[in-house]
Amino acid sequence: MGRRLGLVIGVNSYQDSAFQPLQYAETDARAIAQWLVNTQGGKWTPSDVQLVQGAYASHELVESLITQLCVNMAEPGDLVFVYFAGHTFLDEVNGEGYLALSNTRYQQPTTGIHLPMLARQSMGRSQASQVVFIFDCFQTGQPWSRRRLSPYDCRPLIGPTVLNALQQTSDRLILCSCRGNEFAPEAREKNLGVFAYRMIVGLCGPASEPTSKQVTLQRLDTFLFNSLGEQHRPQLFGQERTPVVLVGDMTAAPLAAQQNSQLTQTPGGQSPAASSSAVPPSPAGQNAATGVLTDQAPQSAIATAQMSPTTSGQLTLSAAEQQCALLLRQARRLIQLQNPVEAFECVEQALQIAPNNVQALIFKGQLLGTVGRFQEALNAVEQVLKVDTNNALAWSMRAALLSNTGQYQLALQAIEHSLELDPNNPETYSVKTSIMGQLAAMQSYSNSKKIRVPTPPGRGGAASFFIGMGMQIVGLALGIVGAGLPIFQPRLPFILALVLQSLGLAILCINAARGSFLYGFARFLLTLLTSGIIAAILAAGAILGGVNKIGTGRVYTMILHKPVLLVPLLFFGIWLAAAAAIPLLLGFFSFIAGLIAGVRRKKR
Repeated sequence: MGRRLGLVIGVNSYQDSAFQPLQYAETDARAIAQWLVNTQGGKWTPSDVQLVQGAYASHELVESLITQLCVNMAEPGDLVFVYFAGHTFLDEVNGEGYLALSNTRYQQPTTGIHLPMLARQSMGRSQASQVVFIFDCFQTGQPWSRRRLSPYDCRPLIGPTVLNALQQTSDRLILCSCRGNEFAPEAREKNLGVFAYRMIVGLCGPASEPTSKQVTLQRLDTFLFNSLGEQHRPQLFGQERTPVVLVGDMTAAPLAAQQNSQLTQTPGGQSPAASSSAVPPSPAGQNAATGVLTDQAPQSAIATAQMSPTTSGQLTLSAAEQQCALLLRQARRLIQLQNPVEAFECVEQALQIAPNNVQALIFKGQLLGTVGRFQEALNAVEQVLKVDTNNALAWSMRAALLSNTGQYQLALQAIEHSLELDPNNPETYSVKTSIMGQLAAMQSYSNSKKIRVPTPPGRGGAASFFIGMGMQIVGLALGIVGAGLPIFQPRLPFILALVLQSLGLAILCINAARGSFLYGFARFLLTLLTSGIIAAILAAGAILGGVNKIGTGRVYTMILHKPVLLVPLLFFGIWLAAAAAIPLLLGFFSFIAGLIAGVRRKKR
């Protein structure tokens, strides 16, 4: 017996504003994917069903997944099933149809999934015995209005090229429903899109063959045609040679049974295309958050389709379970009415009736987590895991709550376990990405604390000021000694004087620049004071060397009798000028640079 290989895609939000945001596309995709793998639903193998939604559903990824599924994975005897909920549009130049993904640009059709290419490359080349595409699509753009024959006609999306390709190969089928367009907005039923909800209802039993309990695509199409209004009524394209069995044993149902099925005709004997009056009993209830979808059939109860592959549905509900379900539905209505307090009371009442009700415990954990009561929410989740240790949603919630309380390692372990149970949930991957980011940030902060050099006691205080003052005095003394050696000890090597002067000037410059940058105005003021003293010495020397009447004749006479002293004295004066100006300028610019860099603010 062949495999059922599924790819379910849902996109609510688009990067291009030409595609208006949708409300239920992602919810529909998630509900259908989870129903297919549910043990009381489609019973498909979970590893054979992939769910892609939201920003993850890019043109590149979806195109790759479709090719992988149809061409590389599918084998003879297999059924390939692709469900798409989102926008579709027509190329304004040639009118060919495209599926719009999260990064599709309306004015650049090649950024979408080209349906003629899809028909040729994926459907045409696939070795699968049957390939079914279901498009629950919102019709976007003006070309639709020029090409469709009725307000909700899907035929323009398929186009003549795809129709010809479908006619050439049997068991290549496309089922289309209009999710909405300029005539009608997106509509919902029981928190799902109308088409997706009715599709799950039909798969639960009303569309099944009474004897074999199989649900084929043809019977599902008939059920949907009869139960949906004009907007969502499906159109089926392609040739079905062998019945496509979506639920039940994949052994082909006899063609005669398909042709003679009571569902192929309405009570009046008309074909589905001619009548839409036979509407089945309306579903009793459904909830997107817990995924419980039931439909009360007149003759037999239909198995519930819980939206979790790790939990089992119940064929019948006890009075206590029915009361719990009613309380939970009431709680969700109260949440929609922005009344979480009364909603929490309803959940508590449900737990008093059934303390181990998984859906009620999960709802309680969500409500408590929303208001920041993480430990209480964690207790509720732990109770869920005691009842159902393989509940992927509970493990994901546990990871998020542990992350909120700073227990990142335990959170990472929990999210990994959730992914082991349900590896196809993009939301779980988002939680894991968040936890990994928090772990990385915490590790980075820890490493920065380890390598941070402790601030010495008194740094930037009085001790630092006096150290800086001492360095200024040392630099000044070295420079003066170096400048005075050629005058008082002319026999010593001149290079010694030059070294001392250079060392003194370097100490003054470095101390001024570093102190002003790190410690601000107090150290700049010290530099300013030192430069003032040097300037005063320089001015006094100029007066002594240039005025002959106020006790200066001695210096002037000294130079006249020993001309050799002129050069050392001039060199001394130049050094004093440099020592007065250069450190002051360096200190000023370093002070400004420190303000811009915010060094002193960071140190505080």
